Amino acid sequence: MTELEDILVSGEFAAFREAYAPAVHPAGTTAVRETVRRRRRRTAVVTAAAVVLAVAIPVGAKAALHRPDPAPRPAQTATPTPSETSASPTPTPPAPSTAGPTLAAPDGRITRSQLLAARIDLPDWRPGPVCTAGPTRVAGTYRNEGDVLLDGLAYGDVDGDGAVETVALLRCLIFQSGPSQVVVLDRDSDGRIVVLDQVTRSETPGPQWLLAVQVTGQGRVRVEMADIGPGGGWSLDWSQRQWRGYRWTGKGFTQVDGPTSFGPNRHLVDLTVTAGDVAWGPKDADGIRTGTSTVTVRNLSKVPARLVELHLRMQVGTTADGGDWSACQGGPPPKGPITCRFGPLGPGEQRTFRFGLRNSNTASGTGIAEVTPIGTDADPLFDSAQENDEDRYTYR
Repeated sequence: MTELEDILVSGEFAAFREAYAPAVHPAGTTAVRETVRRRRRRTAVVTAAAVVLAVAIPVGAKAALHRPDPAPRPAQTATPTPSETSASPTPTPPAPSTAGPTLAAPDGRITRSQLLAARIDLPDWRPGPVCTAGPTRVAGTYRNEGDVLLDGLAYGDVDGDGAVETVALLRCLIFQSGPSQVVVLDRDSDGRIVVLDQVTRSETPGPQWLLAVQVTGQGRVRVEMADIGPGGGWSLDWSQRQWRGYRWTGKGFTQVDGPTSFGPNRHLVDLTVTAGDVAWGPKDADGIRTGTSTVTVRNLSKVPARLVELHLRMQVGTTADGGDWSACQGGPPPKGPITCRFGPLGPGEQRTFRFGLRNSNTASGTGIAEVTPIGTDADPLFDSAQENDEDRYTYR
């Protein structure tokens, strides 16, 4: 800088001091205190920020160590545009799915002990006065008439939902007999035991007895059944048995295989009898009166009755005397019950007899004609409808 320039600059600073010096006041004690307080507050804020950073930095570093590597972004292929400076549009990400997770079907496997401890809402039984539908406690042993017993269990995916259901054979006992039914049990969303539906039940005239249940790998329910149930002297050994298969349709069960009916049981016939009134004639010299009873026996079944017994119940002292007694095995009965055994009597056949009778008793009364099929221990024969096995008649 030249001497001339130095003189000019010094002159400018002198002019500045003369113009602004009167407006500048030196800082007093109050200004000093305010400045100190501002510096202290600034120091406290800086210190607090430093503490926060000291805590946050290690935590962030730890989270960074465990954060999964981001998926590599697909390479973008540039799309030629008229302008070299225009950017390619960013692809729109797919919308997140709103469908919730698929819920698994409830497990319908129910043990014997669980079923015996529950109360289930049963469908209708075969019509009758003792066994009723509705909430029922299943029993393990028979105690009272009308108890519902658990007689069999099977397991399998019956309705195709991927979970197992329980098939139960239930029996409402009336002494040694009673109706039976097969039901499929499941659980609802709360875990309660519920009845999916009834598969089948016993009926009249048949099947009168359900024996066993199975579930195949295709979810088919198989039921073994008998045409005639036990009781009244009838053994299951004489019953016809068959398996029938049922499948769930989404609304109920329908039969898909096996027979749909039973043929005639060779141990079972249906006999009926009618008897005319007896008119006694006048007494002879010995005081004996004679008369004739006309009796007709029919076989209403499709099974032959190999041997039939006809019994006439009359007043004491009546004996066989002439007529068709010779058609009976062994001829007329000597004394005692007035019976005639004959046979065979084929399906749909009938036989009419005119039996001669004698009696010294002049009293009038009512008699009973009774017919019974006769079998053997090895080949028994029973009457399926015993209400038509008797007929009443009068004698006078």
